[in-house]
Amino acid sequence: MNRHQFCIVLTAAKLFLPSNRFSRTVVLTTLTALALSYTSLAMANVVGADAQNFNPTSNGLDFVTVQSSETLEPGVFNIGLFLNHAVNSLPYFETTPGNRLNFTDELTSFDFNAGVGLTKNWDIGFSLPQVLKQQVSDSSGSRGEFASTGITEFRANTKIRFLGDSTGGLAFVASANFNLIENNPFAGKDAGPTFNVELAADTTVRRWAIGGNFGYRARSKGSKIAGSIADPLGNQWIASAAASYHFPQVSTKLITEVYGSLPAENSSNGFNERTLTSLEWLVGIKHDYTTNLALHVGGGTELLQGMASPDWRLYAGLNYAFGPIARDPKPARTTRQSAPQVESYLEVVPVIGKASIQERFRTRSIQFEFDSDRMIGAYDEVLSELVENLSRGFKLVRVEGHTDSVGPAAYNESLSLKRANAIRRRLIEKFRLPAEKIQAIGYGEIRPIADNSNYQGRQANRRVEFEVDR
Repeated sequence: MNRHQFCIVLTAAKLFLPSNRFSRTVVLTTLTALALSYTSLAMANVVGADAQNFNPTSNGLDFVTVQSSETLEPGVFNIGLFLNHAVNSLPYFETTPGNRLNFTDELTSFDFNAGVGLTKNWDIGFSLPQVLKQQVSDSSGSRGEFASTGITEFRANTKIRFLGDSTGGLAFVASANFNLIENNPFAGKDAGPTFNVELAADTTVRRWAIGGNFGYRARSKGSKIAGSIADPLGNQWIASAAASYHFPQVSTKLITEVYGSLPAENSSNGFNERTLTSLEWLVGIKHDYTTNLALHVGGGTELLQGMASPDWRLYAGLNYAFGPIARDPKPARTTRQSAPQVESYLEVVPVIGKASIQERFRTRSIQFEFDSDRMIGAYDEVLSELVENLSRGFKLVRVEGHTDSVGPAAYNESLSLKRANAIRRRLIEKFRLPAEKIQAIGYGEIRPIADNSNYQGRQANRRVEFEVDR
């Protein structure tokens, strides 16, 4: 792809960006920077290992590099930018095992990730990893290193969830790596893409989330490059596990991960003190700076001195999510089996344990201006449908406001009450419902229905519910 072609893609992408000025600025700045770096660095002559262990997910959900079963909702986009600095990760062929505090090489890398939800339980994404800077202080012996900086590969991925709900599930993950490194001895001459298939599983227990991936990496390796010390890498078994704990009061999640690979076939490669089996441990935090923007920072170390496993790794990144670009059609309902379907803004929620309450409705179609109780969107359409339902008679309606967990709890409770009162006033003033039968309650963040530690979970939690006593 040349500069002109990338600019065409960039221009087309503007049509699908959010209308919010800040959102557009962040996304366009990111895409422009990517375009400039791609067109200037893609053809760099790079020689190095075809094994990058730190691979942030393109959907930005739940963990850092480990996939959960959750997928992006339809029309929801995620953009990720990650920097990572690895110490002592290059393979040395003629050396004795070194001291972990003796820094012989350092690599600074950058990952651009993007993902989008296509349908319920299906998302796709891609990643562009590149080496920004390399420093090698030990020039003795033979080693693998990058001849110059540049993009190392293009990764495309897809995930399909076939079992699960908001507490966890199972998903199939497939991805392909396309090598962009020229004369790469670890891929071989005329090598094809690398294909990865994985099973992703996760579960949630209160504030704990636990996930694991297991799969197979099949390489279409080429022939050995003349004069190279290394043979092309073969197929591998790949596995990873992660756990996180969410602190909603500070909108922060503590994450730990272990990921690695194991050769699935015999190889004549000899990397002296390094093995073809890799295992790395990572610990970090994810802080939800705003509803859309999540910040990451952390570090890791090798548990086995394997291929491309560093003695030490530091990383920092962000995920910016927005959407949905095109909302799902409103759910349909029927009043009689023979009646035509009617569009509905209200979702019926089962009522458990309260005999006097016969109905509960939930909606996310009533929206508000930022940090305000001023309603926007289709709020009158929602309330008209509610009033039509109430025409059968009712004793009391409770208007409940709910928020996500970003921000102070007391503030969220106050804002949710103001918004519930705004709806109450509208029902009284426009729809002429008796004031004594309409009650406003602000629950803030204390009754979540989804995971507050990612964008689309917070989006689900920002809602209005109506509880009806008949």
